[in-house]
Amino acid sequence: MEFNFNLIKQTLLTFAAEKGQAYAANKIAEEYIALGGTALRLVAGKTWNNEQNIYHRWIHCDTPLKREKIRQLMPAILTALPRNLSARLVLANSMEYRALQLAKEAVNEAADAYVAATVVDVVSQLNSTPDSLALVLH
Repeated sequence: MEFNFNLIKQTLLTFAAEKGQAYAANKIAEEYIALGGTALRLVAGKTWNNEQNIYHRWIHCDTPLKREKIRQLMPAILTALPRNLSARLVLANSMEYRALQLAKEAVNEAADAYVAATVVDVVSQLNSTPDSLALVLH
């Protein structure tokens, strides 16, 4: 499998921004160990070491050795990431995934439009007669 290290870096930084760098590094380290990884110097619960290795050394992928370490971490990274972020790495170029994303956006927009129209109707009814509040709310 060919890796886009720039996309991996962006995804890991997004994960850290959402959950916190310490959490993200520890989660990846825990998954790495749970999957049987032993070659990399990651230790469950050693937050500072895990952060330093993953987020301050290897993430930049600026040497063949660092790229290899990220390659070794990929199963753990994919397992540790929330589904939306792992999908970004695995399915980013998939036509089906892009179609699903567009469909999801369309459903969300339709739901927002429905709620907005309902609010307008309720406000309109409330403004028409004073006794309508009890009717609308029940």
